[in-house]
Amino acid sequence: MTLKEKFLNAIIAGELGTPGDYGAIVNLADFKHYFKDIGTDYVNSFMPAAVIETGQYAATHTRFLFRVKRGVYRVHPDAIAEQSEKNLMHPVIREPSSLYIRTGL
Repeated sequence: MTLKEKFLNAIIAGELGTPGDYGAIVNLADFKHYFKDIGTDYVNSFMPAAVIETGQYAATHTRFLFRVKRGVYRVHPDAIAEQSEKNLMHPVIREPSSLYIRTGL
């Protein structure tokens, strides 16, 4: 499983971030703490590298975050929805989190 998939699954499970109307808000410090077992600099660069370029609004495979302010990011709702769909089709991950069923993400 990629770090992106682990990241989105943590958001779906309600273990990371705060759900909102337009995706989930995640701060970099919480992200680093959640993934503290990954001992590379990849954790430090993951979120900044996944930011959607200025003027763009659609999520892509590698760009699915909006920078809200320094150290705070919003996860594009389409990225969450896409990962939820993948989880439903996966034989081991059977149910989406009720958190995101309620909020419509």
